[in-house]
Amino acid sequence: MPNRRASSSETKARAAQARRLAERDQVSGEIRTPAGITARRGVRSSSSRTSGSSKTPVSAATTVPERTFPGRMIVLSLVVLVVISFLVPTVNSFFQQRSEMMELEAQIAAEQQEQAELQSELLRWDDPDFVRQQARERINLVMPGERRYQVMGTEDSEEELAELDSAEVRDDLPWAEALWDSLVRSAATD
Repeated sequence: MPNRRASSSETKARAAQARRLAERDQVSGEIRTPAGITARRGVRSSSSRTSGSSKTPVSAATTVPERTFPGRMIVLSLVVLVVISFLVPTVNSFFQQRSEMMELEAQIAAEQQEQAELQSELLRWDDPDFVRQQARERINLVMPGERRYQVMGTEDSEEELAELDSAEVRDDLPWAEALWDSLVRSAATD
């Protein structure tokens, strides 16, 4: 019986050792050479033995160290490159649209400021005193019972008339005065 116990314990130990080796091989990053390659290596090594080489044949159970740059890394690198190639145009358009939005916001702010100025000018036109003042200055209107006098022929105006060509239109005057000025200049040239 002691032999039986010893042999059963030996078989159990061998089975446990084989199981551990199988688990270690599965967990470790080592790869095994395929049987076809092993057979070719065996044929090569037997022919090389005849030529005097001391190499031993490689069996399918022999482990080969893992490659330094595995195929998984290549696939992962390709996937990363594809993802980056999809992200670059998207990120580029994001930043371009952000800059356009900031430009449009600045333009909107300028338009709102201009709108506020125009609203204040429109409110000024609701004031009757402002309307009267603008009518007197721009189109030379007077209130009933008032008289407006236009002084013509002063020395300064004759010098200015000599300097100006009759075809020139003066932009520095209100439109009514510019009209009157052009009439005076055309009459002076005749």
